[in-house]
Amino acid sequence: MAGKKNPKDLAKLLAYALGRRPDEFGLVPDTEGFVRIKTLLQALGEEAGWKYVRESHLREVVLSVSDPPVEMIESWIRARDGSRLPEPAYEPSPPGLLYHCVRRRAWPHVRQKGLKPGAEARVCLTADPEAALRRGRRIDPDPVLVTVHTTNALDLGVVFFRFGPSFFLVDEVPAACIAGPPLPKTKEEPATAKPAATEKTPGSFLLDLTVARGDRSSAGSGKHRKKDPDWKRERRRNRKR
Repeated sequence: MAGKKNPKDLAKLLAYALGRRPDEFGLVPDTEGFVRIKTLLQALGEEAGWKYVRESHLREVVLSVSDPPVEMIESWIRARDGSRLPEPAYEPSPPGLLYHCVRRRAWPHVRQKGLKPGAEARVCLTADPEAALRRGRRIDPDPVLVTVHTTNALDLGVVFFRFGPSFFLVDEVPAACIAGPPLPKTKEEPATAKPAATEKTPGSFLLDLTVARGDRSSAGSGKHRKKDPDWKRERRRNRKR
C-alpha cells in the first residue's frame, strides 16, 4: 500500500503514543497502562500517514521487531516500558469549564443522571472543546458536546486529577454540573377526536329512542288510556236502548 511505513517506524510511534504521551493522541491508559486496541487504531487513523494501520500491523510489530516496545493481550495493548507515562495528579483548581462528549442517544440519560465512566476507568474531561470532539467522534459520528462547570462540581465534592497538560480525570460528574443542548422533543400522542355533534336541520326532528323503547308499553297500553267523559258514556247507553 502506498505510504505504508515499515514495522520499525510504527514501533517508534507506538512507544511514544503508549509509553510517553498518550494524551497527545487522546488516549487515557488504565492503571496498568493498557488501552483498547480499537481505540488506539481510531487514534492512529486521525494522524496523517498512519490511517492504514490495522490490528495486523500491530501484531507484525510484536512478532517482527526485535525487543518490541509494546505487548498485546486479547483486545488490549500497552507499552512495555510505562515508566515515562504521565501519572494522574490531584488538581485542586481545574479550569472553570471543561468539556466531554457523549453519544447523542445517551444525552437524555446523561442530562438526568450525570456522567459516569464508560470504557475507561474514569471520566475524561478537557479544557479544549476540539479535543473533546476528537475523542467523541470515536464513539459517535455526531456526538453531543457537554460542558462541565467545575465550580459546582467542586462544591459537590468532585475530585479532579490532571493527566498530562490537557486532560482531567474524575470518577463521575453530577447532572447538576452539566450543561448541553436542549433535549430532543418527545412525540406527543394524537388526541382522540370527539364525534361530531349532529346538527338539526329546519323541518326535521330526531326520534328519542329512550321514549320510543322505554315508554312503548305505557304509550300503547290500555291501562293508561284516558277515561271517556260521563256524557259520552251516557249517550252510548241511550243508543243501546
